[in-house]
Amino acid sequence: MSAIPSDSLEQMHQPIEVPELTRGRARAGAAIGVHSVCDFFSFMAVSLLPLLGARLKLENDQIAMLLGLGSITSGVIQPMVAWASDKLDTRWLGSIGLFVAVVCISLIGRARTFEQLLLLHGLGAAGIGAFHPPAAACVGQLAGRRRSLGVALFFLAGMLGGVAGNIFTPRIVDAFAEANPTEQTIGVPALAWARIAWLEPDIGHGLRSLTWMIIPGVIAVLVLGWAIHKVPHRHHGAHDTHNNLTRAQKRARWGAVWILYTTNLLRFSANMALIYLFAQWAERHVLSKNGATDLTDALGLEASALNGPLQGMMQVGMGGGGILLGVFLGVRHEKLAFIVFPLLGALVVALVPAAGTIEGSGTALVFALAVVSGVGFGSVIPVSMSLAQRLLPHRTSMASGLMLGGAWAFAFIGPKWAQIVQDEVSLDAAFYVTSGSLVIAAIFALLLPNRLIRATAAH
Repeated sequence: MSAIPSDSLEQMHQPIEVPELTRGRARAGAAIGVHSVCDFFSFMAVSLLPLLGARLKLENDQIAMLLGLGSITSGVIQPMVAWASDKLDTRWLGSIGLFVAVVCISLIGRARTFEQLLLLHGLGAAGIGAFHPPAAACVGQLAGRRRSLGVALFFLAGMLGGVAGNIFTPRIVDAFAEANPTEQTIGVPALAWARIAWLEPDIGHGLRSLTWMIIPGVIAVLVLGWAIHKVPHRHHGAHDTHNNLTRAQKRARWGAVWILYTTNLLRFSANMALIYLFAQWAERHVLSKNGATDLTDALGLEASALNGPLQGMMQVGMGGGGILLGVFLGVRHEKLAFIVFPLLGALVVALVPAAGTIEGSGTALVFALAVVSGVGFGSVIPVSMSLAQRLLPHRTSMASGLMLGGAWAFAFIGPKWAQIVQDEVSLDAAFYVTSGSLVIAAIFALLLPNRLIRATAAH
């Protein structure tokens, strides 16, 4: 990678003025808040994987395919939306995407076949993906010199929404199921005339009741429209600043962006693999605890009630780590963060199989490891978004789209490889392979040009 002439650094990295906008802080806050709603929806299906798997009789490869398709559709659409948003100078695509997500994801409980669930989840994930580049670019732009903090708050809000979605979705299903019990009867073999009747929660009714989530979702879409549609799409002078760079300087910036992209791809793949693996771990734990070999609807709901908080703990780690880095991480230590935190994540992921076998406190320890794994693969995501926007100030939506969707588009390999290793070797081995992908991400981060990172601090 070509070095950047020192006499050009000052000219390259003059602070870029942010256009004034009425009630800019309120708009940024609204976009950050809507991110919570968006990511609540994005994790509804994830939290219900054991229940949906039991109800629709899904195989492991179908669950991996479901997660993989969501990763592909969410990932592929983000660079497309980012490019179109930059080209057309519009934020509307983010609002349209959120509306599609709200409708499709609210209908997952009505799916009667794997194909229907695949379609709804795929379209919903695409809508979630379309929301992120315009909204993230908006928040970053409105934050001005506090871009890293603004993006970290945006990221944290999404994580909190994801935690809520993971924890409360199974409870919402359970509450509606309990409120609408159905009569069950069984004959007594010794007495042909005798039948015993009792009431059981209607889990199907609970799943169908998720349709009511469309109402708060549409309200969030309207709030998002107010928050971002009038935000100027480009910084003043951003294109002039980029055009004044030499060819070597442009190559250096894009080279750094592609290194960031590769590290994000590896970490996102680990993230998607862990979503699959923790769901499988929850199923195994519930079956073992109940001495069963197959998941019924009731055991599926019990496993979902365990899986949801596990997924939520990863979100806690991602969001908590992200906001702490946004507040305390200086530009001079950004490269180090891309190395240290994935290595930390690799260590704790490798410890999950052993932790789960500890009598009594094993489950609590797995929850703690889930939190730290989230810190490992997710805490530097907002840092990567902020840095990419600083490297490409004339393409902030594209920078956000590459760091998020561009990486997510190929993160489907995570759950697929995890499923293959689980089927061919064991669930524990799949955790070890996922740990290895985080080590590779840390190795790639060694290639980041520290001098260029520090030089973009003014953006």
